[in-house]
Amino acid sequence: MDVRDLSYLQAIIRTGSVTAAADEVGRTAPAITKAIRRLEQETGTALFRRAGRGIEPTEAALFLTRRTQGMTEQLQIIRRQLTEISRGQHGHIRLGVAATMAAIFLPGFLSDLSVRHPNISVSVINGMNDVLRAALREGEIDIALGVIDRPDEGGIETLVITEDQVRIAASLRHRLQGRPLAAADLSGESWLLPARGVAMRQWLDAAFTASGLPAPIAQIETNSIAVLEDLIAGSDHLSFVSGLKMRLPHVASRIGPLRIEGFTMRRQIGATWLQGAEDQPTVALVIERLRAGSSVIRDGAAPA
Repeated sequence: MDVRDLSYLQAIIRTGSVTAAADEVGRTAPAITKAIRRLEQETGTALFRRAGRGIEPTEAALFLTRRTQGMTEQLQIIRRQLTEISRGQHGHIRLGVAATMAAIFLPGFLSDLSVRHPNISVSVINGMNDVLRAALREGEIDIALGVIDRPDEGGIETLVITEDQVRIAASLRHRLQGRPLAAADLSGESWLLPARGVAMRQWLDAAFTASGLPAPIAQIETNSIAVLEDLIAGSDHLSFVSGLKMRLPHVASRIGPLRIEGFTMRRQIGATWLQGAEDQPTVALVIERLRAGSSVIRDGAAPA
């Protein structure tokens, strides 16, 4: 028996007439009548009888409806979910997210995605950019959200969502705040920095070398951005901090950039995925939403 024919039978019993059932399900009355005839041929029994000017269900029709009610609902759900899967509207996505994107973009993006596509589940892995790139190559994540430092890397697709300026920063109460500085003013300062293998640390070391100064020596090294922020705010150490992060209210109230030229690292922030990943409907849909989110930020709206 066809699930649609069974649903039409249920609609007639529910509404009381073929015409009303046709209006409810969006079909013509003759199409509904043909469906009932098919069911009668398959079951070998009449499903309706005349009652005055209308019709009423036979005991066989009521029995068939009771026994198939849950079945037809489940099959309709399965059919709808299969359609959603084919369109990428039902599935699972694995995101790898670096600290800056986790702070400025991810909460608003996931909130929007969950409202628009509640049947897509998401798992989030946090990590530094080099760790996320390796996870992407190994197939452990579908999309990496972080710094795009190798836009021409083979086998990789990228989407720039926004741009960032990483600057030397300190607690707002630091004695170097609020006045123009020269590179020499940084000599002898203590530092809180990420590990030397991190791109922004390497850039800072190179900038110091280019200025004729030794690379800063970190008194404390950590790849935890949250730990860095708390330590900077509560100490006299200098650090190298994302400008996007310093725009966030809970950071801007404690940490600020120093006024010094020649030590600003400009970088692109966005999404990275393997070529061919968009062939997966769910990945393609999420990338589409990422593109929409990137246009909002580029048009000047504050990141969520």
